[in-house]
Amino acid sequence: MKYRVWFALLALAGLVLAGCGHSTNSTQASTAAPTGSDQAQVAGVLADNPDYVNEDLYASQIAQSYDETVGAAAINPLRFWRAITDVQTTFDTQFGPADSSGRPTSALVTIHRHLTGTFNIVAGASAMDTSRALIQKPLDDDWTRKIALERLPDRFGPAITRWHLAGTSAVNVQTRNGVTHVDSLRIQSSDMDTTITDPLELHRLRRIFFVPEGMEVTLTAYTASATDVVLFYDHDERRRFTNNGNGTYTFTFTPGRFIGLRNFGVDVLSHGTLFDDTAPYDSNAWIFPYVVMPDRSPMPI
Repeated sequence: MKYRVWFALLALAGLVLAGCGHSTNSTQASTAAPTGSDQAQVAGVLADNPDYVNEDLYASQIAQSYDETVGAAAINPLRFWRAITDVQTTFDTQFGPADSSGRPTSALVTIHRHLTGTFNIVAGASAMDTSRALIQKPLDDDWTRKIALERLPDRFGPAITRWHLAGTSAVNVQTRNGVTHVDSLRIQSSDMDTTITDPLELHRLRRIFFVPEGMEVTLTAYTASATDVVLFYDHDERRRFTNNGNGTYTFTFTPGRFIGLRNFGVDVLSHGTLFDDTAPYDSNAWIFPYVVMPDRSPMPI
């Protein structure tokens, strides 16, 4: 049996990414039939946790400079940024196994966003050259994230249950019909060494990245091409990875003193996206939530 429901609160949360757009929601067939209360609580939990539903990096219009001249390139990019003008959002909710009362005990929400706009490049002979050309390429990206929820006994007793946020994936943003992609990302610090191959893998909240303030984190991105441009995004930083010439790219950052939930992003652009005015825009970005902790705090178990 298939259930369909419109979540108004989710629609509002989905529009945080941009000032315009459209949002719908469908609850797909599952092993347990959700009640109206289940549906409303799932919607409420997501609306109450926008930092886990949304991210604040990809749609930013902060311009990034490119301070390296590439020999035989068709154009020399000086600055570039995205202008996302429309966001279409849908939420697909899959309710999981039933308990003895027949109600679902878990839910998986997949958030899809279709982003359109332009990728903008200011090109010139050099940073000192006063002549400039604005190149605008059509942007057509698919943004995806997964959120896991559980229905657990309330603190007032086992007879009362509530839905709670249980886990989240990172965000994967891929250009439609694009071929550029991140193969994997290695994340290293003094007490962590992990390699991500699927950004949509779910992680429980206590198992997302916890980084003490001031600790250096080294990222190594693996891509299919040694000519890609790999970028690092943080809340107030846009930097370029070092190209090692063999399809690997490295970057080291130190989280700021802002304690709490943050995001960092790794964005791979094809060479032609930046250096050829006739080549199409082609990008793949992975955006990860992480928590900055006081350096005296023990790591979660």
